[in-house]
Amino acid sequence: MEKIFHKELTAAQDDLFLYLCALTGKPDAARDVLQETNLVLCREMDRYDPERPFIAWARTVAYYEVLTWRKKQVRERLVF
Repeated sequence: MEKIFHKELTAAQDDLFLYLCALTGKPDAARDVLQETNLVLCREMDRYDPERPFIAWARTVAYYEVLTWRKKQVRERLVF
C-alpha cells in the first residue's frame, strides 16, 4: 500500500500546486502550503482508502492546510 500511496502522491503534485495557487493567490505561499500538505498526507497515510480517489482526499487535506495558513497570516500582520 505504501508504494501505491507514494505513486499517487507524486502524481498529484502538479494538481495540488495549481489548486493551492488558486486558493492562496500566491505561488510562493502555495509551495509552502504544499509542503505542509505533503507532510500531513504522509503522516495520515494509513487513513487513505485506495478504493477512493486519491486527489479528492489530498485536496481536502490541502484545503484545511490553507485555512491553517490563513490563520497564521492574520496573526503575523503588523498593525500600527
